[in-house]
Amino acid sequence: MTGIVSYQLADSVATITLDDGKVNVLGPDMQAAVNEALDRAQADSAKAVVLAGNSRVFSGGFDLAVFQSGDAAAALGMLAGGFELAARALTFPVPVIIAATGPAIAMGSFLLLSADHRVGAPKSRCQAIEVAIGMTIPVAAIEIMRMRLTPAAFQRGTALASTFVGDEAIAGGWLDEIVDAGQVLARAQQVAGEAATTLHAGAHLATKLKARQSALDAIRAGIDGLATEFALS
Repeated sequence: MTGIVSYQLADSVATITLDDGKVNVLGPDMQAAVNEALDRAQADSAKAVVLAGNSRVFSGGFDLAVFQSGDAAAALGMLAGGFELAARALTFPVPVIIAATGPAIAMGSFLLLSADHRVGAPKSRCQAIEVAIGMTIPVAAIEIMRMRLTPAAFQRGTALASTFVGDEAIAGGWLDEIVDAGQVLARAQQVAGEAATTLHAGAHLATKLKARQSALDAIRAGIDGLATEFALS
């Protein structure tokens, strides 16, 4: 792991904290660091995982500099890597809890939607911002949103780049609970600890894979089709 991701194991709960000192862009380096931390959690036989942001933000999404570099292969690789990370969270063998310590935007919001439980603060903003900045939302992202959001929130979130905060974020399906800003990480770790001690890991994994199978198939098709989709955009 690099300095942009830290790892801590306590009472069988692995806490993985994203902190690039800015808005935690999910570029290639961050993706690799998070995956390495998840590998370590599995090697340590962690019974639950917490993914947390820094004090400012959970994640502002993909690194726009990669998109703007003119390197199509790098852009495609970053897209695929981000959605592979989301798919890994959705299929991780133990519960994944996200501490939305701040805004979750674009790919940050898709990763948020890929956790088993999401804890946010009153001002944790959730938004798929793509259509507001001239980008078309990839199929893989749309399928993640379709899986977790209510129909109304899905339509507003995809077509209108609507922002969801507070009770509306919970009602729409972006978050599961909201606590005071200073308690987000602690509450996420508490939820993870409860899951670690009360759930049967094998049954947890088998059940969520069954429950998510159709969505996972659609997400996988979206990932596999990114090269064609990216070339047409």
